[in-house]
Amino acid sequence: MKKELLFESYALLFEIELALVGIIEKEMTRHFGHLWRQIFFVEGGTLLCDNLPLFFRLSPLQDIFTDHELHELCILTDIKNILNQQSTISQNDFHHVERLSQQLTTKKNLLLFI
Repeated sequence: MKKELLFESYALLFEIELALVGIIEKEMTRHFGHLWRQIFFVEGGTLLCDNLPLFFRLSPLQDIFTDHELHELCILTDIKNILNQQSTISQNDFHHVERLSQQLTTKKNLLLFI
């Protein structure tokens, strides 16, 4: 994998995590107030991507993401783990990350304006 593509993959993963945190922040604050952060660390641990399936079992977040989107986020975890080992990801995985980044950014923008 070219260094540019590797860097772009990391940048997209960072954008995805920022979008997820924005969505989570809004919904969890609305339902639990500022105590949501304690709930996150108790339920999900400290790494967002590694604990997505567990974290999205919390009721306020279940209505935001479809099962298909949650499945895609789990695939994202696998891709991130591959990148963390500095291994090559496939072009399909890169396109998956790129598409998911665009979808989450759109979803975040819609939720923030509601």
